Amino acid sequence: VIGNVTRFTYGLANRLYARRETAREILTATVSQTYYTDQNAVDLDQQYQSSFSGAAPTNFSPVAFVVRASPSDRFQADFRTEWDARVNALRTLAANGSVHAGGGLFASAGWSQRRFIPALPGFDDPARADHYLNATTTLRSTANRFGGTYSFNYDLRRDAFLQQRALAYYNAQCCGVALEYQVFNLQGLTNVGVPQDRRFNISFSLAGIGTFSNFFGALAGGQQAR
Repeated sequence: VIGNVTRFTYGLANRLYARRETAREILTATVSQTYYTDQNAVDLDQQYQSSFSGAAPTNFSPVAFVVRASPSDRFQADFRTEWDARVNALRTLAANGSVHAGGGLFASAGWSQRRFIPALPGFDDPARADHYLNATTTLRSTANRFGGTYSFNYDLRRDAFLQQRALAYYNAQCCGVALEYQVFNLQGLTNVGVPQDRRFNISFSLAGIGTFSNFFGALAGGQQAR
């Protein structure tokens, strides 16, 4: 943490409203940048995605472009990118969205990329040029009597799943049961003797008593996939 630093954030914002019963903001676009009195503070500002990268000190942050859309209560999306004026290149890009498709169907997804920029210190290592995709889908019955969720994290640069999770449950008036299966990709991690970790969990719930799960954690945790 750097003390005795003054920063000034300036920018431009445009908002689009739709009026039905009440006014609703459906689209927002902002452009902003921050000036720091201490050059070393620029890489420690958590409001910028590309901070903590080891980039060369400067008094000016990257220029952040953010677009948010919410045309209805059932759909939201946003996009953000940060542009470095010194090398005329985009440092990072990210997009997220969620939708309630009606009934008990919910879905969300996210995408992010940290770009390789040879002329910019902190971004000149191709091994740190991350590129990820994640998504979650949930389906529930009307009374939430049964349902399930599937989610994953995917490394687009290495073309491999980092994690996958599937959950299914059933609830009756007196009790309920839930099954969960997870797979973790451990390849590339040091001090790990297996390339993949698979886990299966089961839990029961009894009305007025509580929830019980397997006492020893994952039934197959830490075992190598075959």
